[in-house]
Amino acid sequence: MAFMAALEADLRALSAEARRRHPAVKDAAEHATLKLRSLSNPREIAQKGDILRIFLMACSVKSVKLSVIGLSCLQKLISHDAVASSALKEILATLRDHSEMPDESLQLKTLQTMLIVFQSHLRPESEEDMSQALGICLHLLESSRSSDSVRNTAAATFRQAVALVFDNVVLAESLPTGKASPARLGSSASSVANNVTRSFGQTL
Repeated sequence: MAFMAALEADLRALSAEARRRHPAVKDAAEHATLKLRSLSNPREIAQKGDILRIFLMACSVKSVKLSVIGLSCLQKLISHDAVASSALKEILATLRDHSEMPDESLQLKTLQTMLIVFQSHLRPESEEDMSQALGICLHLLESSRSSDSVRNTAAATFRQAVALVFDNVVLAESLPTGKASPARLGSSASSVANNVTRSFGQTL
């Protein structure tokens, strides 16, 4: 499977990059490579969580090179539904931390990852998670350290994320009773959207 082969290649790249300065990441990447070979599909990867943890570990080091690899692989995992929904808060915390880093490439990759989160089964539904996710976009939009490219990307990401939130509300309302809780989701979305859109309007 191409996805599994790509992940193994990413783990080898991570191990090689971490070899000198971050031996703990190197060892964890090598262990994860062996673990990956015992798994056969994205669902098993999501259930085990080991592969996700190594990429989050790489991001936690706050090295630009390791974070680029970590975020790129995180995008792959999310896009292939290889991440459990319970990992959302940890992923949002990682993205929040990276939004504070001054490197433009990491800021852009953070925004790219955030949009993938909103497009996936991980999409935030609680008011707290939505506020944090959209707040990351606003932070990069408002930060004096952000380049024009980052600000433009943050604005576009914010708009797309809000649109996806309301699309999900509409979808939930169209489902039969018992299949979703549109009132709760709609209330959360409206509350968050009102707050962040007000901030967004003041920023522009």
